[in-house]
Amino acid sequence: MSTFTCAHHDVPKDWCLLLKTDCVPGRPGCVLRGKSVFLVSAEERIREKEQARRERELAIAPPPVRRRP
Repeated sequence: MSTFTCAHHDVPKDWCLLLKTDCVPGRPGCVLRGKSVFLVSAEERIREKEQARRERELAIAPPPVRRRP
């Protein structure tokens, strides 16, 4: 197993400052794309992060307001 260092990675937020989105090493536009080999494809890791973000947002979102007819 190895690790990476990137000047564009905001570690506390796990955020890419270059692409202004979640940090997923190897994603299109990433400085590591084509220079590294990953066990799990960047596309699959992007899908997982987006799904986790949607689930987190749904958990935080207030319940819908029900109005009387």
